[in-house]
Amino acid sequence: MRICPKCKSTDVEADLSAQSYGKGSFFNQYKCNNCGYTGIFFPEIKKKKD
Repeated sequence: MRICPKCKSTDVEADLSAQSYGKGSFFNQYKCNNCGYTGIFFPEIKKKKD
């Protein structure tokens, strides 16, 4: 699971926007649905088992 480096939210998905595609980073850019931050570096963390 990926985590937003700005707000620490785990509500992150691949950024498939036209802006991302235009930058040439279509397949390796992510977007935080919580704060709107976009970028390439979104650290991965292990999901905790309940």
